[in-house]
Amino acid sequence: MLKVRISYFNLLRFLIVFFAVLTVLVPFCYLFLNSIKLERDFRTIPPKLIPSEITFEYYREAFSKSGKISNYLMNSVLVTSAVVLISVFIGSLAAYSLSRFRKVYRFFSLIVYVILLVRFYPKVVMIIPYFILMKNLMLLDRLLAVIIAHVSIGMPFVVWLMIGFFDEIPKELEESGMIDGCGPWKRFIKIILPVTLPGIATAAIMTAILSWNEFLIASSVVSVNAKTLPILISGYISDKGINWGPMSAVSSVVILPMFLFALFTQKYLVRGLTFGAVKG
Repeated sequence: MLKVRISYFNLLRFLIVFFAVLTVLVPFCYLFLNSIKLERDFRTIPPKLIPSEITFEYYREAFSKSGKISNYLMNSVLVTSAVVLISVFIGSLAAYSLSRFRKVYRFFSLIVYVILLVRFYPKVVMIIPYFILMKNLMLLDRLLAVIIAHVSIGMPFVVWLMIGFFDEIPKELEESGMIDGCGPWKRFIKIILPVTLPGIATAAIMTAILSWNEFLIASSVVSVNAKTLPILISGYISDKGINWGPMSAVSSVVILPMFLFALFTQKYLVRGLTFGAVKG
């Protein structure tokens, strides 16, 4: 009887995992199939699921001089890199301060909740004020405007995430460093950072994914020179219709870097999310 129950449990677990993977992969497979279809396959009623003929013309068009995807790709890489570095560095310092000196902060819980509020309130409400602010600072259509916006979104998440990690570290480690004559910075760099590398890696991965895919705020402050890849994708939607082929090809290219990034860093992500990272 026990073996039968175990077999049913394994079957149920397999089905759950199978449908979960299917739910995730089907949209990506459909997107890729759209990127290699001929234009006439989109005009049939209903549109063909399997291409009648395979073409990579949309990819060649995207990487041609007229497509300019390389410019948008470079903008996204620069923005994402800067956002990750700034958010993780400043956010980790802020989280360490809040964790270690929470007795100094009389309203510790209030501070943490305010930081979380900045992360979770609807971003659409800040588009007009942020546009006016960037216009007054003469930063419209510049990468710096996009970086500032993304840092304001990513840093609260880093602070919230890293507080849980710093709370898990025994204070005795720092006390032993103090006995050896280590100052605050030396303790933070040589004792705290090596222990919290899984958390820092997790924060960097999540911040990178957030910045790479963000569209709403970035689209409000750029027009030509500072466009990122999500804005390029939206350009294929116009009043004349949707250019499905090129949009699917560019979308497939946009997904690939983050997919590979997440694939090679998943062990750090899993370890980080399961080691004190979800502690409130």
